[in-house]
Amino acid sequence: LRPNEDKLTFAAVFEVDSKGKIHSEWYGRTVIHSNHRFSYEQAQEVIETGTGMFAAELKILNDLHHLLRKERFKKGAVNFETSEVKFKLDEKGKPLAVVPKVRKDAHKLIEEFMLLANRGVATFIYKMKKGEEKNTFVYRTHDLPDPEKVQDFATFARQFGHKLEVEDKSISRSLNRLMDEIEGKPEQNVLQSLAVRAMAKAKYTTEAKGHFGLAFEHYTHFTSPIRRYPDMMAHRLLQHYLDQGKPV
Repeated sequence: LRPNEDKLTFAAVFEVDSKGKIHSEWYGRTVIHSNHRFSYEQAQEVIETGTGMFAAELKILNDLHHLLRKERFKKGAVNFETSEVKFKLDEKGKPLAVVPKVRKDAHKLIEEFMLLANRGVATFIYKMKKGEEKNTFVYRTHDLPDPEKVQDFATFARQFGHKLEVEDKSISRSLNRLMDEIEGKPEQNVLQSLAVRAMAKAKYTTEAKGHFGLAFEHYTHFTSPIRRYPDMMAHRLLQHYLDQGKPV
């Protein structure tokens, strides 16, 4: 999004109060005009110092992201913070070092509002009826984990002195507690990787089955049409229904 240029977009617009409660939503084609382009590092510096361009706006967004994130985990979302690395290169592209990628508020802020848009679109479409049948849509779903895989993972985690409750009603809370326990410990990476592998695979479907990992009743992929074709399908279907069934 280059600054000072008009860009055609498909927007999800929400009115949210200071407590994180959503009062209204709107979806449609828009033109946006970016006033400034931040890197994650630049935005993070403004968030941390409270000074710089759009400091007040970034503070509001950051405060809201914390509220939305807290509410999501309260409802049972699972927190898988897997470790990633990035390469530091010189001016000729030669690798100089491998450094860990640290996810800070600037990253989580973007993530949380993307999740809000994805969930909002899926819920909006789900609630639209055509006669007695639900409208066809591309949902992103995530089933409950396989009990046998979870039990195997719990047995493995026990060897490191960690206990995992495997009942369906407590599994997400127990997984989050385990992720907190192992943070910074030698077994962190292996247990995080195995925990992810114990989960069901997320998939695309026309059935709105919900998303276990995010604790959402309805979810889709809407925010990245440049790199994911299902997002483009979501855009076209949403516009189709907004236009009362006219061809897109």
